[in-house]
Amino acid sequence: MMKFKRARTDESLLQILDLQKRNLKKYLTDAEKESQGFVTAEHTFEQLKKINNAEPCVIITDNDQVVAYAIAMLESAAKDMPVFDDLFSTVASLTYKSRPMTTYKYIFVGQLCIDKNYRGQGLVEKLYAFYKDELKEKYDFAVTDISEHNPRSLKAHQKSGFEVIHTFYDSFTESNWNIVVMDFQH
Repeated sequence: MMKFKRARTDESLLQILDLQKRNLKKYLTDAEKESQGFVTAEHTFEQLKKINNAEPCVIITDNDQVVAYAIAMLESAAKDMPVFDDLFSTVASLTYKSRPMTTYKYIFVGQLCIDKNYRGQGLVEKLYAFYKDELKEKYDFAVTDISEHNPRSLKAHQKSGFEVIHTFYDSFTESNWNIVVMDFQH
């Protein structure tokens, strides 16, 4: 039976890292990346634990096995990860609804991943609905970025209520990324 919850144990974090590794862009074929999507950032256990201590990840488990996750990431908890530098600085420079982003309280989606055996079941939408419900009292919205080379992810995010607010070139990955926002007040 699938359960939606927050990651509260080291075992959950280790399972997130295992799922992450199985879906990292660098380990997938071009065909897999195109048809299934991919994740880019690779976390160490220590990095993920620091991020999770600041704001626990949202996970879906099936028989106590993590089958999906969305990392809830505060900028302060991921400062030591260069993969996020361009995202953080770009988001801080933007406006949303005619206000500087820096005037809002927002949470980053540090990464989202669904196990390949659980895809096609609407879990992205369900995971983000739970994510929003869990975090809407503390934050105005969630923000993340999606590689231009990952149209499956962009489509899933838009279907879940995210809107593209900006596109930027990321020097770490040497590609364009779409910044998307999910407004928690709607």
